[in-house]
Amino acid sequence: MRELKLRKQNLRYKSRHLEDKLNDHVQEAMHDFSGYVRKVAFETGLKIALNLFFRKRKHREKGEATTETTDGLK
Repeated sequence: MRELKLRKQNLRYKSRHLEDKLNDHVQEAMHDFSGYVRKVAFETGLKIALNLFFRKRKHREKGEATTETTDGLK
C-alpha cells in the first residue's frame, strides 16, 4: 500500500514538472512570437511612411517642374 502511495506521489510530481516545463516553453514561444510581430509591424509602418514620404516628394518635384516650365513661358 505504501509503495502505491509513493508511486502515485512520484507520478504527480513528474506530471507537475512536465506541466511547468510545457508552460515555460509556451511562455518562451509567445515572447518570441510577440517580438516577431513587433518587428514586422515596425517594418510595415516604416515601409508605409517611406512610401508616403517619397510619393509626397515626387508630387512636390512634379509641381516644381511644371511651375518652372510655365515661368519660362512668361
